[in-house]
Amino acid sequence: MRRNKLFPALVIILALMIAAQTALIIRQSGRTDTPSQIHVIIDDSSDNRWVQFIEGMEQAAEDEGVKVTIIPTGRLSNLTEEEDLIERVIASGTDGVIVQPFADPDAARIMENLSGRTVIELVDESTYEILSNVVGIVSPDHEAIGEALAQEAARYAGKPLSRCTIGVVKRGASLSSEEQIMSGFTKKLEELGGKAAWVQEQSDEAGSLKDLLLEKTPPDILVALDNAGLEAAGEYAASLEQDIVVVGTGTSMKALYYLDSGAVQSVIVPEDYMMGYQSVSDMADYIHKSRFLPQQRTISFRVINRETLFAEENQEILFPVQR
Repeated sequence: MRRNKLFPALVIILALMIAAQTALIIRQSGRTDTPSQIHVIIDDSSDNRWVQFIEGMEQAAEDEGVKVTIIPTGRLSNLTEEEDLIERVIASGTDGVIVQPFADPDAARIMENLSGRTVIELVDESTYEILSNVVGIVSPDHEAIGEALAQEAARYAGKPLSRCTIGVVKRGASLSSEEQIMSGFTKKLEELGGKAAWVQEQSDEAGSLKDLLLEKTPPDILVALDNAGLEAAGEYAASLEQDIVVVGTGTSMKALYYLDSGAVQSVIVPEDYMMGYQSVSDMADYIHKSRFLPQQRTISFRVINRETLFAEENQEILFPVQR
């Protein structure tokens, strides 16, 4: 009689175990057969500055078993253009979008309005707060990068900054990152006794940044606030008959070439590879797990000059290799 009473209970327990195992197999099989789709919207996606960032995303996509699609873009001119791209991606079907946001008062509101339709990971941006549909924010401390640029300018100036003509060059995109770098640079430069005499930006109608710089009287110090500006500054300095000090922030091989050749004295290099890797990892964790605590992470950067360019401790950040 006791065996008869236990038998139905054992059957029920066995059935529940089989059902749970079957559900797990189906869920895992679904992930393998149809990997989650993550789309990426960044300004000028083919620009050299994104090479390490994209390598990091590709490695994370392989590790996490997701598919990453980078939306081809040119220079994004305003927030509306970026919003249209996000809407198109949502309409085509996506599990999440990685976005480099514009510096616009309405940007946070637009991201919030996407709640319930998709989730967002913000990159290269450190001023936003975690919103309801933002799973993470990964960025260097841009103000700190700006401060480091001012300190490097003072280091290589050879005389007080108050006696130096200082020029600034940048591509001119309306990105939050560039505004923060400029803010940090200006504040620290003033603390050190210096002031920028002029700022050269590149507009869509104008020629190359190098050509625009050639129209000016060479400064004592030229500071580049982005990778495109640093490449132009290095090319410009290499073409001059006189020596000037060039410092800037960037990650491309072309920018590092000018550092190695001596046309550039110092480069601030953010860990873009890690920013790319972490952004995809955050999104994959959110998609694959029912519970996920949003994260706001700050990636590090290095100050590198010609003497330390090939130092062993800098190789991982300068020349990251997919593992």
